[in-house]
Parts: sequence; C-alpha cells; structure tokens
Amino acid sequence: MKTSRARKLVYCLLVFCLLTCFEASAGEPLRVFFLRHGEGGHNVMNEWKSKPKSEWPSYVGNPDAFTPKGEAQVAEATKKLEGMKFDFIAVSPLWRARNTILPYLKSTSARAEIWQELTETRSTGTATPRGLPPPSSTLFEGAGNLKIPDEEAAFFTFRDGGKQVLKGAGNDETQATADAIALSEKTALLLRERFGRSGKTVLLVGHGNAGVTLIRILTGSPVPALENARLWMAEEQPDGSFQLTILNGEPFPKSPKELPGR
Repeated sequence: MKTSRARKLVYCLLVFCLLTCFEASAGEPLRVFFLRHGEGGHNVMNEWKSKPKSEWPSYVGNPDAFTPKGEAQVAEATKKLEGMKFDFIAVSPLWRARNTILPYLKSTSARAEIWQELTETRSTGTATPRGLPPPSSTLFEGAGNLKIPDEEAAFFTFRDGGKQVLKGAGNDETQATADAIALSEKTALLLRERFGRSGKTVLLVGHGNAGVTLIRILTGSPVPALENARLWMAEEQPDGSFQLTILNGEPFPKSPKELPGR
C-alpha cells in the first residue's frame, strides 16, 4: 500500500514538473507594433498634379522629405511613443522611415536596427501567395552596402549580414507582389525566431504597403490601408498566430487595448 502511494506521489510530482516546464517554455506572448512613416512628398503627388510645377513646394514628389503635415505627424507620433516602452526597434532603411523614428531615438537614447525586409513594396497586401510566381531569385541578394549619414549613425545598427542593400522587388506587378510577400514572410520569420513567446514588445517602422502585407502574413486577414504615422499592434497567440488589436491607432475591432507604459 505504501509503495503504491509513493508511486502515485512520484507520478504527481513528475506531472507537476512537466506542466511547470511546459508553461515556462511557452513563455509570454510577443507584441508587435508597426508605425508607418510620416507623410512624405511622394504621398501628395495627386494633390498637386493639376497645378503647374512652378507652384509646387520643394517637397512635392520627394520621398526623402516630409510635407508640413508629415512633420507635424512625426512630432505627434514621437510624443506618443515617448509614453511607451519597447524592447527592440527595427526600421526600414529608407529616409522617411528612419527620420520618422529618429526624433524618438534621440529623445530616449534608444537605437534601432535596420531591417531591409521592411522597405517599401508595391504590393497592397490584399493578394495571397496562391497563383503567384516564386519570389525573384535575386530578391535577397546584396547590391552594395547601405550607408547611413554620419549624423544618424549613432542611432542605427545592423544585424549580422544585414548591411547590404537588397536588390528589391521585380518591376512586373505580379512579380512585385510575390516579392513583397516574400519580404514580409522573412520579417515574420525574424520576429518569431528572435522574439517569439518572449513577452517582449517590438516596434517596427516602415511603409504602408509593407505594413499591410505583414498584417496579412501574421494574422491571415487583410486590412484597409494604414495611415501615415499611425500604429497597428498584433499580439502573439498560443498557437503561434497573431491577432490584430490596434489599427491606425484605434482599438481593433472594438475592445480597448492598453498600450505598454514607459
């Protein structure tokens, strides 16, 4: 009788240990925030195309310059971000993305890692891999090293092997969509491999089309366009999928979600 009870006790202890180890290994969910860049000169081309070019402000059509509205958006976004805490920040290599997050980095002494996969794409994020060609064979090949201006160098880093400029997506619209999906799939893979079930909060800074495509990859569902300098947030689920809880700075779909306090 005593032997039977002892065996039951050992069994219960083993089950308890296994469950405890499982819960510890499961970890806490990863939360991914994505911030689209502030309005750039290329975003307002349609507003000015009916007017003579002699009347255009210098920023019109320039993807490396903010509009006055874009500058105000960056200032507003910076204030909001200063009330939040991030364990890691990654940013597209393009000027408008870097300079959207740069004021925050300066004010908090934080640093961001350049991720080429967050660069702008032509995909709207509504397409699915079904029926598309494979990604371009040269998509992830380097085309020279990325250069960061000296005045920004203290705020940006590179991951191992991530300093080369990607050759980018194909010119054909169908091929460009396939390549955009491949880039977002690589971003999702990096997130899961480096931060999955870590309980960390990650901020990505990039572009409208790329952000929408990434939502589709993580959650399996398309969403409307992302607004300039607005956040979305997706939270990792126990099965490894992600659920969108904030879109364009508002709760999605209805229930409020508390932002992480600094």
